[in-house]
Amino acid sequence: MTATDAIDRLRSVLATAVDDRAIEAIDGRAIALGWATVELERATHELDAALGLPPGRFTPAAPTPTLGAICCVARDALSSGLALVLLEPSTEGRLAGWLARHGEGPAAVWLAVGDVSAAVAALHGAGVMTSAERPGPLGPERLFLDGPIDGLPRLVVERAGTIRA
Repeated sequence: MTATDAIDRLRSVLATAVDDRAIEAIDGRAIALGWATVELERATHELDAALGLPPGRFTPAAPTPTLGAICCVARDALSSGLALVLLEPSTEGRLAGWLARHGEGPAAVWLAVGDVSAAVAALHGAGVMTSAERPGPLGPERLFLDGPIDGLPRLVVERAGTIRA
């Protein structure tokens, strides 16, 4: 994988994931992209090299039961201060299904909002349901339930101070 390939794939996913009236309505800001892999250690080395990150930039983070994955996070790994979250399936859940359909690569986006309760209410008012709150690599998260099961997972977290390793 080259840096151009990785960055182009990430940019493409980000552009389509945040081009949504519901996200505008909640003033959501992308803070992280997820990268699905079947092997965290290998993906860490490949993405370090492809993105020019120093070794050790990815650190273990809380798992995401919402996606069914264990996680490593590299803060500010991408342009505009975006974090990159490596995701390896830990269950036969949403991420495992994503990998089976799409292979390794961009697989999720986390959006930060100032007030999750207000954002969830606004989403529900717009007809977009969310999952229950569950722990995640960037803090408590809720999954948007507005698209097809094989669509790109979008998760909402509280802004400022939400990234925990």
